[in-house]
Amino acid sequence: MNMASAISFRATLCAILFTVAALAFAPQYEDAAQQPLRPLESTIDHVDYISHHWGQLSTYKYNAPGLFGVKKVGLPNGCQIEQVHLLQRHAERFPHPGDAQDGLNIEKFTEKVIKASKDGKHFKGPLAFLNSWRNILGGEYLTGTGAMAELASGVQFWNQYGRLLYNASEGQLGYEPEDVKRRPLLRTPSQSRMHNSMTNWALGFFGPSYQESAQFSSNWTDAFRTLIIPEVDPGPWNNTLAAHHCCNNSEAHGIGTIGDEHMWNYAGLYLTHTTKRLSKYMPKHFDLEVKDTYAMQLLCAYETQFLGVSEFCNLFTREEWDGFEQSLDIRFFYKHSFGNPTARSQGIGYVEELLARIQGKLIMESDTSVNSSLTDNEETFPLGMKFYADFTHDKMILAAITALSVDYFRQVPDLKTYPPKKDRLFRVAHMAPFTARLVTEVIGCDSANPKPEQHERVHYYASQYGYNSGDDSKHSKHRFVRMRLNGGILPLSSIRGGACEGRPDEMCSLERFIKSQAKAKERANYGKACFGDYDVVNDGRDVDGTVPK
Repeated sequence: MNMASAISFRATLCAILFTVAALAFAPQYEDAAQQPLRPLESTIDHVDYISHHWGQLSTYKYNAPGLFGVKKVGLPNGCQIEQVHLLQRHAERFPHPGDAQDGLNIEKFTEKVIKASKDGKHFKGPLAFLNSWRNILGGEYLTGTGAMAELASGVQFWNQYGRLLYNASEGQLGYEPEDVKRRPLLRTPSQSRMHNSMTNWALGFFGPSYQESAQFSSNWTDAFRTLIIPEVDPGPWNNTLAAHHCCNNSEAHGIGTIGDEHMWNYAGLYLTHTTKRLSKYMPKHFDLEVKDTYAMQLLCAYETQFLGVSEFCNLFTREEWDGFEQSLDIRFFYKHSFGNPTARSQGIGYVEELLARIQGKLIMESDTSVNSSLTDNEETFPLGMKFYADFTHDKMILAAITALSVDYFRQVPDLKTYPPKKDRLFRVAHMAPFTARLVTEVIGCDSANPKPEQHERVHYYASQYGYNSGDDSKHSKHRFVRMRLNGGILPLSSIRGGACEGRPDEMCSLERFIKSQAKAKERANYGKACFGDYDVVNDGRDVDGTVPK
């Protein structure tokens, strides 16, 4: 079993453990795609299908290395990963109580159910469970399932990268400090779900709970440092990991709400028939609206991520889950990607930090979301580290990809077609599910033009395929950048301008990668995008993630 298969297998097991999508009462459908799923009879494919069609609420799934169209996915002979930059989303959480499209919509539906029950009205058929149902979800913090997912991701990062970066010994289960003066620095915004995600990831990577000795070391946190960056809305703190808080227009009506409007329009397209179908099981005079039906789909996802099961999943067909996924793809494209004029500005700060770290430079001043009081010194912005780990929101991963101008994902969503097209490229479930990982690999090679390798191989030790770091024992003479999104290799050749074209394995020489970002800050137009006075025509157009000209 190769690395991709092993990780995919683990992801499938997680999906089985934490996802049940079933139907106890269902009408008959001729098309299998229209059939709601049945309890305990669900196949692995069915369980996997529903949990990975929830957009940003999807369970993490390791993408195949070639998912984004890359043909040669192996690391060439004579090459090895020398530095890794991780931008990771927090894990499973409860709903956002102040989001009208998320937690607030669930609260309104809950109130309607409670009122109907108090009035002595009864739900029937597949909705009979609502007669005794309670909303037991919490408010926007990490779930136990999320904590476990983050721990597993820390273990996976050690196994995939840490072993090779630190030349691990046989059976070494986690990081062991090399130099107490050069401890890894983990960064996170101050919100609890990110902070707790970082802590649980660290439990996996540093491995204090599963060493040869059964004693849990009380000083295990001495192996690393943390930087907690305040996340305040609005606030005085620049924060590249929560840049929406220092970009006023990102939440402004008419700019930050573009995606919300398109989402609800699409929900009306695919849920009108569903709402009518479910209405016959509602009490008399219960006015079931599309937003209520949408709330039930949200409850399916959130209850499953909390409890492992949900009665609400029983109510919808596969096509209706396809519609749900498309509605969230639409929302995020027009809220945090190429369809929103503030998207590049939200991501440009992280891109600036990434470029600085790769080149071994401090950032002494900035007019974007970079906090130069943190990046102007090596205490809070260390250089030359073997890995960097930053924890963030789903929106920041999408914004960073937009700011990088990875045009592969610049595909305007279809706002009118249901069921949606299967071959669309911008899919949030693939890009920013829970514990999503945008990984930038800095690769050292003994040749300026290493021969591409067709298939991914397990690297049991760094020098297995002829890698030699060179005389300085730090990095090779020839360096490349490769990026991965949840395992899938990003087509860097699609970066605007063509600087990274030429290799079928999508490795881009370090010099050319830096060149590819020469206009990134100019394209973002940070001051105008975040604080300017401008109007956006909300007709579904692609604005290239910046202020319309």
